[in-house]
Amino acid sequence: MITQRLTARRLQELLGAWRGDGHSYRELSESIGILVRDGRLPPASVLPAERPLAEQLGVSRTTVASAYEDLRERGIVESRRGSGTVVRTRRGDRAPWEPGATGEIALTRASPGPWTRLPELGRQALDEHPDAFLLDGFDTIGHPALRAAIAERYTLRGLPTDPDQIMVTLGAQHAIFLIARTLLRRGDRALVESPSYPHAREALAAAGGLVAEIPVGPHGYDAGSIVEIARRTAARLAYLIPDHHNPTGLSMPPELRERLIEELAGHGTHLVVDETTAELVLGAPRPVLPFAASAAHPHHRDAILTVGSLGKTVWGGLRVGWIRAAPDLIGRLEAARVVGDLGTGTWSQVLGALALERYDEVLADRSREITAGHRALIGALRRHLPEWRVSPATGGVSVWADLGEARSTRLSREAARLGLRIPPGPQFGSPGVFERFLRLPFAAPGVDFERAVEVLRRARDGDGAAIPAPVRAELV
Repeated sequence: MITQRLTARRLQELLGAWRGDGHSYRELSESIGILVRDGRLPPASVLPAERPLAEQLGVSRTTVASAYEDLRERGIVESRRGSGTVVRTRRGDRAPWEPGATGEIALTRASPGPWTRLPELGRQALDEHPDAFLLDGFDTIGHPALRAAIAERYTLRGLPTDPDQIMVTLGAQHAIFLIARTLLRRGDRALVESPSYPHAREALAAAGGLVAEIPVGPHGYDAGSIVEIARRTAARLAYLIPDHHNPTGLSMPPELRERLIEELAGHGTHLVVDETTAELVLGAPRPVLPFAASAAHPHHRDAILTVGSLGKTVWGGLRVGWIRAAPDLIGRLEAARVVGDLGTGTWSQVLGALALERYDEVLADRSREITAGHRALIGALRRHLPEWRVSPATGGVSVWADLGEARSTRLSREAARLGLRIPPGPQFGSPGVFERFLRLPFAAPGVDFERAVEVLRRARDGDGAAIPAPVRAELV
């Protein structure tokens, strides 16, 4: 396990606006606990020493010492001789300090549950493809049948594609990290939307990129400033979510796509386009033109690497994603890949190919689900938090809520105390920004949005205990 030693400054950035109106040591302890629970402080992370952290946060050393002691008592950290205060390794399904699952609401992941007909695909795969078990299972480029199915899907959507332009990956996140470490060198400039998918920013930074930002407003795109930032940055790599953006649910206007492609690809920038949520639409299913189809020149299209996945549409446990790119780039990515993994599992690819045969059916089911979830969430917000302004999403998995005041981190902490887990806004941008915002997923399965929003209102107002979970009578 890799040990991460946090500086006092870095922990302060992660904590955001953690101070509230209560006991500062308890607020500090609970805020660090949330970082651990949400994975932003992984196991074996070493917390800063008490004195430098106290100086960085502007609190007394006693406050930090009391917060660390509270964390130790709750089993979140432990003290090791010669190492300091270390985040404990989780054992089992649930660490002893984590909240119990009963009655807890989790809005930490913006992803639908498994497609309801997934078991049928499993049985079909066993019946029709027993030969899959005769393959060696090491596949760094992708099974020909699956690559052909992915290519055909792009062609049907308006972007002619050959199978040799496809690499199958272990999901979208794997694809993004692979692209970043293949195409970026330390010190290269990189662009990412802000706010955006947090792990994409991490991928660019981990590869040594100097990350600059282009803004995605809560209610639309400022085309002039976006193009100007792209022109000034001269990035080596740019990461975009142009359709049903995470976290806002917005889609980039067609005219901005054309200008941005011309500006970036025309000056040698590779565009990593994340389309994992592109075909998740609110309302009736409708065709979504791939971003690369907006390129006016063929050589500009070759600068675009499109990332897709079945994780948001079929099942998060089906670790099948892909990269669509020019064949020479696919070759470079495969050569780089063998250093890090042994390829995508054969059985997952068999299931993936069968899912793509029924993909229109999958998407129709998903549109109904997320439309119902979005309607329930927006209705609850209008009843309980009408002053919050919410992004006008057209699809995807979440909306971006403007709280009207900079208290996202404190709200996240208070909500956790009341039984609702939700990440604060700064997790989706640079440290310290987006304290006015909160991502509200509407695709999370099985969520009582009425209850969730009521808990958020109580957390904001400091209003008592959690709303109890509905009691279900058992049939005997």
